[in-house]
Amino acid sequence: DMTQAASTGGMMEMPRASRGQAHLKLAEFAAKQLRGETRVASFSLNGWDTHSRQKRNLGAALERLSGCILALKQGVGPAVWDKTAVVAMTEFGRTVRENGTGGTDHGTGGTMVLAGGAIRGGRVYGRWPGLEEATLYNRRDLMPTGDVREVCAWIMRGITGTGISDLETKVFPGMQMAQDPGFLR
Repeated sequence: DMTQAASTGGMMEMPRASRGQAHLKLAEFAAKQLRGETRVASFSLNGWDTHSRQKRNLGAALERLSGCILALKQGVGPAVWDKTAVVAMTEFGRTVRENGTGGTDHGTGGTMVLAGGAIRGGRVYGRWPGLEEATLYNRRDLMPTGDVREVCAWIMRGITGTGISDLETKVFPGMQMAQDPGFLR
Protein backbone atom coordinates (compact mmCIF):
# COMPACT_ATOMS: atom_id res chain seq x y z
CA ASP A 1 0.00 0.00 0.00
CA MET A 2 2.99 2.31 -0.26
CA THR A 3 4.29 3.86 -3.46
CA GLN A 4 7.66 5.49 -4.13
CA ALA A 5 7.51 9.11 -5.25
CA ALA A 6 10.52 9.26 -7.53
CA SER A 7 11.32 12.96 -7.51
CA THR A 8 10.94 13.47 -3.78
CA GLY A 9 12.89 10.39 -2.79
CA GLY A 10 10.42 9.50 -0.02
CA MET A 11 7.61 7.09 0.56
CA MET A 12 4.09 8.43 0.31
CA GLU A 13 1.03 6.62 1.57
CA MET A 14 -1.48 5.65 -1.07
CA PRO A 15 -5.16 5.65 -0.09
CA ARG A 16 -6.81 2.25 0.35
CA ALA A 17 -9.10 1.16 -2.46
CA SER A 18 -12.42 -0.57 -2.39
CA ARG A 19 -12.44 -4.22 -3.50
CA GLY A 20 -11.74 -4.60 -7.21
CA GLN A 21 -10.67 -0.98 -7.71
CA ALA A 22 -7.09 -0.98 -6.37
CA HIS A 23 -5.61 -0.54 -9.84
CA LEU A 24 -7.65 2.63 -10.42
CA LYS A 25 -6.71 4.07 -7.03
CA LEU A 26 -3.07 3.38 -7.85
CA ALA A 27 -3.38 5.17 -11.22
CA GLU A 28 -5.19 8.11 -9.59
CA PHE A 29 -2.46 8.35 -6.95
CA ALA A 30 0.27 8.27 -9.63
CA ALA A 31 -1.58 10.98 -11.59
CA LYS A 32 -1.77 13.19 -8.51
CA GLN A 33 2.00 12.82 -7.99
CA LEU A 34 2.70 13.53 -11.67
CA ARG A 35 0.70 16.77 -11.49
CA GLY A 36 3.22 17.87 -8.84
CA GLU A 37 7.00 17.58 -8.86
CA THR A 38 7.21 13.84 -9.61
CA ARG A 39 8.34 13.06 -13.17
CA VAL A 40 8.46 9.26 -13.09
CA ALA A 41 5.89 6.87 -11.65
CA SER A 42 6.16 3.11 -11.73
CA PHE A 43 3.70 0.51 -10.55
CA SER A 44 2.73 -3.07 -11.17
CA LEU A 45 -0.59 -4.61 -12.16
CA ASN A 46 -1.29 -8.23 -11.26
CA GLY A 47 -3.21 -10.85 -13.19
CA TRP A 48 -0.94 -11.46 -16.18
CA ASP A 49 0.46 -14.83 -15.11
CA THR A 50 -2.02 -16.92 -17.09
CA HIS A 51 -0.85 -20.51 -16.67
CA SER A 52 -4.48 -21.61 -16.91
CA ARG A 53 -7.84 -20.27 -18.10
CA GLN A 54 -6.15 -17.55 -20.14
CA LYS A 55 -9.28 -16.65 -22.13
CA ARG A 56 -11.03 -15.63 -18.92
CA ASN A 57 -8.08 -14.08 -17.05
CA LEU A 58 -6.42 -12.14 -19.86
CA GLY A 59 -9.53 -10.09 -20.59
CA ALA A 60 -9.71 -8.91 -16.97
CA ALA A 61 -6.02 -7.96 -16.98
CA LEU A 62 -6.43 -5.97 -20.21
CA GLU A 63 -9.46 -4.17 -18.71
CA ARG A 64 -7.35 -3.17 -15.68
CA LEU A 65 -4.57 -1.88 -17.93
CA SER A 66 -7.03 0.10 -20.03
CA GLY A 67 -8.66 1.52 -16.90
CA CYS A 68 -5.28 2.59 -15.50
CA ILE A 69 -4.24 4.35 -18.70
CA LEU A 70 -7.57 6.19 -18.88
CA ALA A 71 -7.38 7.11 -15.17
CA LEU A 72 -3.85 8.46 -15.66
CA LYS A 73 -4.97 10.51 -18.67
CA GLN A 74 -7.92 11.97 -16.81
CA GLY A 75 -5.94 12.44 -13.59
CA VAL A 76 -2.98 14.34 -15.01
CA GLY A 77 -5.06 16.57 -17.28
CA PRO A 78 -4.37 17.63 -20.89
CA ALA A 79 -1.25 19.75 -20.27
CA VAL A 80 0.65 17.00 -18.45
CA TRP A 81 -0.77 14.20 -20.63
CA ASP A 82 0.67 15.86 -23.75
CA LYS A 83 4.15 15.41 -22.21
CA THR A 84 3.49 11.92 -20.81
CA ALA A 85 4.75 8.55 -22.05
CA VAL A 86 3.26 5.39 -20.55
CA VAL A 87 5.16 2.13 -21.04
CA ALA A 88 3.31 -1.07 -20.11
CA MET A 89 5.57 -4.11 -20.30
CA THR A 90 6.25 -7.46 -18.72
CA GLU A 91 9.44 -9.16 -17.70
CA PHE A 92 8.55 -12.33 -19.59
CA GLY A 93 6.64 -13.47 -22.63
CA ARG A 94 4.21 -16.27 -23.22
CA THR A 95 4.30 -19.46 -25.22
CA VAL A 96 2.58 -19.37 -28.59
CA ARG A 97 0.35 -22.39 -27.94
CA GLU A 98 -1.95 -22.98 -25.00
CA ASN A 99 -1.06 -25.71 -22.53
CA GLY A 100 -3.44 -28.44 -21.33
CA THR A 101 -5.17 -26.11 -18.84
CA GLY A 102 -5.93 -23.40 -21.39
CA GLY A 103 -3.05 -21.11 -20.43
CA THR A 104 0.37 -20.15 -21.69
CA ASP A 105 3.49 -20.78 -19.68
CA HIS A 106 6.50 -18.50 -19.38
CA GLY A 107 7.86 -17.79 -22.82
CA THR A 108 10.58 -15.65 -24.32
CA GLY A 109 9.09 -12.98 -26.61
CA GLY A 110 6.30 -10.65 -25.60
CA THR A 111 4.73 -7.32 -26.29
CA MET A 112 4.54 -3.87 -24.74
CA VAL A 113 2.00 -1.07 -24.97
CA LEU A 114 2.99 2.59 -25.38
CA ALA A 115 0.45 5.30 -24.61
CA GLY A 116 0.35 8.97 -23.69
CA GLY A 117 0.26 12.29 -25.43
CA ALA A 118 4.02 12.27 -26.02
CA ILE A 119 3.86 8.97 -27.94
CA ARG A 120 3.59 8.90 -31.71
CA GLY A 121 0.69 6.46 -31.68
CA GLY A 122 -1.47 4.66 -34.16
CA ARG A 123 1.21 2.21 -35.28
CA VAL A 124 2.89 -1.04 -34.41
CA TYR A 125 6.64 -0.87 -33.80
CA GLY A 126 9.04 -3.77 -34.11
CA ARG A 127 9.55 -6.73 -36.41
CA TRP A 128 7.05 -9.56 -36.71
CA PRO A 129 8.75 -12.90 -37.36
CA GLY A 130 5.49 -14.83 -37.63
CA LEU A 131 3.99 -17.82 -35.87
CA GLU A 132 5.12 -20.64 -38.13
CA GLU A 133 6.96 -23.30 -36.14
CA ALA A 134 10.22 -22.62 -38.01
CA THR A 135 10.16 -18.94 -36.91
CA LEU A 136 9.56 -19.69 -33.21
CA TYR A 137 12.27 -19.58 -30.58
CA ASN A 138 12.88 -23.17 -29.42
CA ARG A 139 9.84 -24.09 -31.52
CA ARG A 140 7.52 -22.83 -28.73
CA ASP A 141 7.95 -19.09 -28.10
CA LEU A 142 7.52 -15.91 -30.07
CA MET A 143 10.96 -14.97 -31.40
CA PRO A 144 12.38 -11.95 -29.54
CA THR A 145 13.26 -9.20 -32.03
CA GLY A 146 14.29 -6.38 -29.70
CA ASP A 147 15.24 -5.32 -26.20
CA VAL A 148 12.57 -3.69 -24.00
CA ARG A 149 15.34 -1.66 -22.35
CA GLU A 150 16.04 0.07 -25.67
CA VAL A 151 12.42 1.21 -25.96
CA CYS A 152 12.58 2.64 -22.45
CA ALA A 153 15.95 4.26 -23.17
CA TRP A 154 14.73 6.07 -26.31
CA ILE A 155 11.66 7.32 -24.44
CA MET A 156 13.83 8.49 -21.52
CA ARG A 157 16.20 10.19 -23.96
CA GLY A 158 13.37 12.04 -25.65
CA ILE A 159 11.56 13.12 -22.50
CA THR A 160 14.44 13.80 -20.11
CA GLY A 161 17.32 14.52 -22.48
CA THR A 162 19.51 11.87 -20.82
CA GLY A 163 22.61 11.23 -22.93
CA ILE A 164 22.94 8.05 -24.97
CA SER A 165 26.24 7.17 -23.29
CA ASP A 166 24.66 7.41 -19.81
CA LEU A 167 21.67 5.34 -20.92
CA GLU A 168 23.92 2.61 -22.37
CA THR A 169 26.42 2.48 -19.51
CA LYS A 170 24.70 3.66 -16.32
CA VAL A 171 20.94 3.27 -16.69
CA PHE A 172 20.92 0.08 -18.80
CA PRO A 173 24.51 -1.28 -18.67
CA GLY A 174 25.45 -3.33 -21.71
CA MET A 175 22.51 -2.21 -23.86
CA GLN A 176 23.22 -0.71 -27.28
CA MET A 177 20.87 1.93 -28.67
CA ALA A 178 20.37 1.63 -32.41
CA GLN A 179 18.86 4.39 -34.51
CA ASP A 180 16.04 6.35 -32.83
CA PRO A 181 12.81 4.50 -33.75
CA GLY A 182 10.75 7.70 -33.37
CA PHE A 183 8.41 6.70 -30.54
CA LEU A 184 7.84 10.32 -29.46
CA ARG A 185 6.00 13.16 -31.17
